[in-house]
Amino acid sequence: MVCGYEFTIWPTTPPAGQERQMSERGAERPERTRMSDVVYEQLQTWLLDGAIQPGERIRVDVVSRQLGVSQTPVRESLNRLEAEDLVTKTHLIGYSASPKLTPERFEDLFEARFLIEPYCAGLAAGRHQRVEVEQIAGIAADLRVRYQAGTMSYGAFAREDAEFHQAIIAATGNSYFGEIFAKLHCHLQLFRLLRDSRVTEDALEEHDLIVTAIRQRDTEAADAAMHAHLTASRSRLRSAFESTPEPLPAEATPTPS
Repeated sequence: MVCGYEFTIWPTTPPAGQERQMSERGAERPERTRMSDVVYEQLQTWLLDGAIQPGERIRVDVVSRQLGVSQTPVRESLNRLEAEDLVTKTHLIGYSASPKLTPERFEDLFEARFLIEPYCAGLAAGRHQRVEVEQIAGIAADLRVRYQAGTMSYGAFAREDAEFHQAIIAATGNSYFGEIFAKLHCHLQLFRLLRDSRVTEDALEEHDLIVTAIRQRDTEAADAAMHAHLTASRSRLRSAFESTPEPLPAEATPTPS
């Protein structure tokens, strides 16, 4: 892990194939795309995948050397991540990974999502243009194909899952909903809580139900499907706060009857 001032946070050399993956990502982008975009996605992936742990310090000079870039795109990327509440900047200390959500903040976040997203899914079902529903369906299909092929990292899934939800809200035609949702940064925070295959696998099935309802312009079904998706997601992610019970002493371990 990249070495911070006090802690080791991610590999001092990129994982096998990491340098190649970064160069390939850069090659796929238009030449005018800033290097900071590539650095930003890499840092965000490390934060979501858990390679950078909450509270770990992030040294600009170390990241710069590891990724083979100047310090300018690293600082730009960290500023963007700070705006997403993934990174915290402390005076005279520098950058560090933000703490994960507390149980209280977790519940508050879902309370807000329940107020916004089911209603927006219903609106999207009734108002969407064909190109918008095709975009939503395309994101869901791409998520499934790449996830099942094993070519998608946990961090990449989190980003594309966020795009899926954002596309649904955009299909309402009301930009205020998009602005409100964007300020929650909910997917980036939630996917840091728990690395569990159920978080991704079950979501694929739930996404399909939402897409079907929107495509059929069934406003009630779309609202209900999104509500069910959020309910299931909250249930899955709550396990991140469950403490693991300490093992019983050998003499107290129950024996089969």
